[in-house]
Amino acid sequence: MKLKILTVIFLLLFLSSTAYLVDTQVEYLISDRINAQMNEKVQEFSSEVSNGTEEKEFEILPKFSELYEENQEFTGWIKIEGTEIDYPVMKPTEDNDFYLNHSPDGNYNQYGAIYFDVSSDLKNPSTNWILYGHNFRDGSMFGSLKKYKNESYYQEHPIIKLDTLYEEGEYEIISVFTSQVFRKDQDVFKYYQYTNIQSKEKFDEYISNIEKLSLYEIDETAEFGDSLITLSTCDEWTENGRIAVVAKKITSE
Repeated sequence: MKLKILTVIFLLLFLSSTAYLVDTQVEYLISDRINAQMNEKVQEFSSEVSNGTEEKEFEILPKFSELYEENQEFTGWIKIEGTEIDYPVMKPTEDNDFYLNHSPDGNYNQYGAIYFDVSSDLKNPSTNWILYGHNFRDGSMFGSLKKYKNESYYQEHPIIKLDTLYEEGEYEIISVFTSQVFRKDQDVFKYYQYTNIQSKEKFDEYISNIEKLSLYEIDETAEFGDSLITLSTCDEWTENGRIAVVAKKITSE
């Protein structure tokens, strides 16, 4: 009798775990298909497409017009050559956690989307934009950021391509560090609070802290007025752990 009960229990556990794996794979395929469809629209855009509703100095790039018309929370594209990172970037209107479990089309999906912090001002590039994404073991979304713990990986992939609605940009990495989400009452450096930096004092404070935390030395640094991006994802090095990659926009001479 006990053997039969154990057999039934193990069978139920097997079926449950199998169902979970199937469901996860289905959501991954849906997420991957959405990203591919959006990428196809960007690649096949017509140079004649334009958007005259924006202020002249902030015209939407033609390649993004169609995607923006479909969803005005679409805000650009991020890509790191030679890595899994090649995704549309969203920006929630109010709920900063919305794209943790919603795909770019707005439907529920545990893979979520890559997205800007809700407070990021995309019309003010001379600041720090924070982008979030999940860390999946299969390397999808921001899962490959953990590879930057190895200096050799950084040396092979030092450039981040980030195009917003309004401009194309390349960024060179200046720091890779681990941190965590701290309690509100802890008086420590909280990198995720440094978005839309307005003063030189705050900017220098941010740069000083991320350089101290860097996992290895990087020659490049940044000065007030430079445009920064910070890619952030979960990391299991500690409870509520995070890994962040900070990069500075490359400006033409």
